[in-house]
Amino acid sequence: MLYLVLINGLIDSFNPCAIGVLIFYLTLILSLKLKRQLFISFGIFYILATYATYFLIGLGLLRVIHLFGVHNFFGWLAAFLVLLVGLNNLKDYLWPSWLIPGLSSFLNRCRLPKWEPQVTVLSAITLGILIGLCEFPCSGGIYLATVSMLSLKQTFWQGLSYLLLYNLMFIMPLVVLFASVGNKPVFTYIQKLQSHNFKRIKLLMALSMIISGILLLVWLI
Repeated sequence: MLYLVLINGLIDSFNPCAIGVLIFYLTLILSLKLKRQLFISFGIFYILATYATYFLIGLGLLRVIHLFGVHNFFGWLAAFLVLLVGLNNLKDYLWPSWLIPGLSSFLNRCRLPKWEPQVTVLSAITLGILIGLCEFPCSGGIYLATVSMLSLKQTFWQGLSYLLLYNLMFIMPLVVLFASVGNKPVFTYIQKLQSHNFKRIKLLMALSMIISGILLLVWLI
């Protein structure tokens, strides 16, 4: 279970939304040549807010499942939803122009927040919360499958500890990105990597969701 949680958390972390927002604002900070203290504060609070928001979403799901004792019901529901999202992501990779009315617009609605750029600690926290909320319908299928498997196989407190680890993996690329800003060649390479591999990331997440959904079904049967 530990390896599955760590791998799923890492795959879920390669979400273009969270990484794209951080790249945009770090680039803005560098271009404006703002104080180093503000630069560090923005990155830290953005990452912490994203971590806290995504963790609380998972904790809420885990608590609801254990509180009502309907592990199998949520397990079957999660398996269906994860497979649905995974197949939709696979469809987006293979046939991006083919849209499913209602479903495609909902699952792909995650966009970078659009407002006048303000580089403050408050904006970092606000962005982190919004991105954490936004990512769940975008790539939360992996998260939902993981939480469902934890509820089936672990106690609530064991599941809580796994969620902490999952979300550490989830923010790992953000931490690496933030730490690499001082090295311009590395930062530039990560920018290009993020923009050029969007479709491959979509495919990886789709396959991970489909595999997680199948594993969840196997555990339920």
